[in-house]
Amino acid sequence: MQKLWSSKSKRSQPLPSEEKSMEVSIEPSEEISDNRENNTDDSRLQVNHINFYLQGFSKYIPEPIKNLSWENYGNWLLFLLGIGGISVVANWGLQYLTAPESTPTSTLVCKSKISGDWETPFGKVNLQEKGNDYVVGHYEYSNFERGKVQGKLTGKQANNKITFDWQENLSQPDQKQGKGVFIFGEGCTEFYGSYGIGDSNNNFGNWRGYRLSK
Repeated sequence: MQKLWSSKSKRSQPLPSEEKSMEVSIEPSEEISDNRENNTDDSRLQVNHINFYLQGFSKYIPEPIKNLSWENYGNWLLFLLGIGGISVVANWGLQYLTAPESTPTSTLVCKSKISGDWETPFGKVNLQEKGNDYVVGHYEYSNFERGKVQGKLTGKQANNKITFDWQENLSQPDQKQGKGVFIFGEGCTEFYGSYGIGDSNNNFGNWRGYRLSK
């Protein structure tokens, strides 16, 4: 019968030294510590960048808003962004409400193309080209304060632009007069413009007209 165990297998194995066990246990902790230090440095760097930008932005914030809590500060920030958006939209809209510049392009030369009737907020306006780029227009509308108003405009045409003087109820106590401008669009079938009192051509209102079919 064979032996199930021998004296060699019974011999105990030596334990690892304390120095080696300490090395094994210390090395991972040192790596973790290094990673934590690196993460801490990165976090501090990001915080410093954020503080730098906030300090620059804070110069434009009124003192009462600076003293608000974070919740109220966020509400004010959204409010200011909304006001900014409204301002952009308003400025964009005013570019289309005021008279644009004349575009001297061959496709936009409206000579011999504007005589006829045009529908406008003031009612029907009849424009007639009289030669030498001279244009005459007549219109009529009713006003609650002034009653029936008869108007006339006379001006000069250049490319797709007419610069004119206008008069209403000439020789009447309620007569008015001023200047204006029409800019015709592609195809010369519509125009945008403005008019004013006195020497201004845009301090009173805006005109928009569409060609009426003949």
